[in-house]
Amino acid sequence: MPRPLRQIMEDVLEGWQADLPPSWGAILGAVELGFDAMAVDLSLEPWEPVFPVRKGKIFPGQPKGAHMLRAFEGIDPAGVRCVVLGQDPYPSPDFSTGRAFEAGNVAEWRELEKMFSVSIRTVMQMIVAARTGEAHWAGSIADWPRLRTAIEAGTIALEPANAVADRWVESGALLLNASLTLSRFQVAIDPHQSQGHLPLWRPLMLAVLRYLAGTGRPVVFLGFGEAAARTLRLAGIEEGETCILREHPARGNEVLGLPNPFILGNERLKALGAAPIDW
Repeated sequence: MPRPLRQIMEDVLEGWQADLPPSWGAILGAVELGFDAMAVDLSLEPWEPVFPVRKGKIFPGQPKGAHMLRAFEGIDPAGVRCVVLGQDPYPSPDFSTGRAFEAGNVAEWRELEKMFSVSIRTVMQMIVAARTGEAHWAGSIADWPRLRTAIEAGTIALEPANAVADRWVESGALLLNASLTLSRFQVAIDPHQSQGHLPLWRPLMLAVLRYLAGTGRPVVFLGFGEAAARTLRLAGIEEGETCILREHPARGNEVLGLPNPFILGNERLKALGAAPIDW
């Protein structure tokens, strides 16, 4: 028998603050999640999972270390120089890690071709172009096979697919999504996303973004997709000197046809007197 999604999330998230590292807990521990903003008519069947799971919980086939607040691990608030903000987790428990644009359970780069979404491939094309300074790797989504071949041949030096996000985090990138959980997904946005998980997590996202924007330290914000753009606007962060907005990378060529946001973000950091992210 289906249960109300709000009730399920209240149960799942009881004591959620305990999953935060202490440095983030001191800043975010008093935040009240948006249970009251969730649509009351949303429900979930008993066999439908909410993912990623809580820290310490296990879902069959999930990526190693995956949990819904993983984005806050391995990076202290004072170390954040760039916020990468996407929409929500990858719509499959075996890929969702809790960090934006990280595909879990992917050991080899060619495995990205099994994914129905082009988003992570689009991101990696932009990352390689930012690393190498060679824009031709990110001209269009048609360049992916050529790039993958170069990676496998060693022409492009790149970590294994399951390690590259660690590099970004260690360099000062906070990999967030506007929603940290998912249950039902559709490209056109399922009500579970727009009326359930996104409003649920919005207070936490606004608290994170407002805190980082108000520290006085150089921080740039890279927002991908309308959900990310709206969240940034609600936090008082408008597109401009420290905020770069793009369509979601799932749109492929619409994103690749514009200046590379990872390169632009580093240029903005340098202009602010901060070290760039080692993408």
